[in-house]
Amino acid sequence: MEFSTIRLPIRKLPDHFDRSRISVVLDEIERALMDDGGVYVRAYADSMTITIEVPTNQLIDAASCLKDLGLI
Repeated sequence: MEFSTIRLPIRKLPDHFDRSRISVVLDEIERALMDDGGVYVRAYADSMTITIEVPTNQLIDAASCLKDLGLI
């Protein structure tokens, strides 16, 4: 299975995400993608970027869900 990567800058997260609790933000993103989009992803972060690995065949579903969350 092929994967695509989506990267989001932490500094541009919408205000309803708590930047000081990135592990909670990652859990929220993973849960929303699974519950709302039916997409299983792996999300992780470094000091500046959230990285989301998405199965390429579900990239459109993931993008739609991330848009609904205000992340893209």
